Amino acid sequence: MDARLVKISRALRVRAWHIFNRSVLQRLELIGADGSSRPLVYAPIIIVGAPRSGSTLLYQLLVNRFDFTYLSNRHCRFFGAPSLVERFGGGGVMPSGDYISKHGLTMGPRGPSECGPFWYRFFRKSPQFVGLSDIPSRDLVRLRAAIRVLGASGRRPLIFKNLPCSLRIEPIAEALPEACFVVVSRNIEQHVRSILVARKRANGDIQKWWSVEPPGWEELSSLGPTDQALGQIDAIHSAINSARDKVGSSRFLDIGYDELINDVNGTLAKVSMFAASRGINLETRSEVPENFSYQEQERLSDELESELVVSLKARRMQDTVGERSEARTSV
Repeated sequence: MDARLVKISRALRVRAWHIFNRSVLQRLELIGADGSSRPLVYAPIIIVGAPRSGSTLLYQLLVNRFDFTYLSNRHCRFFGAPSLVERFGGGGVMPSGDYISKHGLTMGPRGPSECGPFWYRFFRKSPQFVGLSDIPSRDLVRLRAAIRVLGASGRRPLIFKNLPCSLRIEPIAEALPEACFVVVSRNIEQHVRSILVARKRANGDIQKWWSVEPPGWEELSSLGPTDQALGQIDAIHSAINSARDKVGSSRFLDIGYDELINDVNGTLAKVSMFAASRGINLETRSEVPENFSYQEQERLSDELESELVVSLKARRMQDTVGERSEARTSV
């Protein structure tokens, strides 16, 4: 069989498996599942933020440190019914304990997964931003039912990390009033550099858009790479903060990448205290490293280095003007 036929055959198998998940497993999982407003026994914590912020590392550390039910790569293969994996497939085994990932993807069946296909059971793929008025109420009921049955299968607090959920917070908060959100951020210069390097590695083209598509991303994609990355970060956090204002700031905890890698245990204790304030009690599972060293970032081309300096300077000036305007308004 030539390479073209092998590729077609593989694509057909993937498609068939996806259809099986959506048409059979999903229905099986939700038969008799309770999507009512009755309180969830196991409330979820959801990690959000912009790509390359350190969210995957935080996710890995949390599932290693605390006894969570989480979506592993094994669960994600059966995304139509991860609760069945949790109940019958040994979902509660220890995570691998490594902290390796590539663009948010972890290794091995126990590696924590972002599991986009699970979330696309309830949310559209495009546009990625989903407001409360953009989603049928039946899908919110189905989401609540799926979270309830997953929690009941694992019998432990739930944790998820899915960055497109940064653009769906309001409907998620409506469907899951017990849920809370951990927002990860990073030094802006480091953040932009990391996104640009990831673009080059993932796309082979630093100009081509990569990862989460916030409102206005099409317009941003016509700008230079550094302004695209800056705009992507700012637009994602703008969407998060807008949702925060609507659903209540008490449901959000902010974590910085620097504080995470410099003081892992202190940061995880902060998450644990936040969870406790929301009625989510976390049991310790295992020890984790005390800190991580900074990884040397790949240098950009001279042209991009110059472009980044100009973009950051313009952003700082914009921030200064905005702060002055707010100060005058408050007076």
